[in-house]
Amino acid sequence: MKKLVLFALMSTLLFGEGYKEFAKEMSYETNYETALNKAKKENKNIMVLVISNFCPWCTKFEKKTLTDKIVDGALKSKYIPLIINKEEGNFPSYLTAPVVPTVFFVKANEEKVLHESVGFSSKAEFLNLLKQLK
Repeated sequence: MKKLVLFALMSTLLFGEGYKEFAKEMSYETNYETALNKAKKENKNIMVLVISNFCPWCTKFEKKTLTDKIVDGALKSKYIPLIINKEEGNFPSYLTAPVVPTVFFVKANEEKVLHESVGFSSKAEFLNLLKQLK
């Protein structure tokens, strides 16, 4: 029984922190206030990706879509990317996402959601969305 509890605890710690490793590798912010200040300074908006622990679609979106160099370049040219784990709860209530992954495009100087996209998006779908949001 002790081994099972230990395994469950280790799994939670490993999977729960996985998004921070993704954020570090991709140069995404993990703190809302930091992303907001950076966006205002660079005159950009924020792309907020809301994920949760043990979400296979979140991981697929990160690995299949967001790591693509073309997607990453298009995204970072206009947005400060921010990834937050909804289970940690340290973000504004207006970014509440009942389903994950959810992507919010936020106007930084007003802290207002411009667009919300729910669920997994392929590279082509996400690039199309970025073009439409111009």
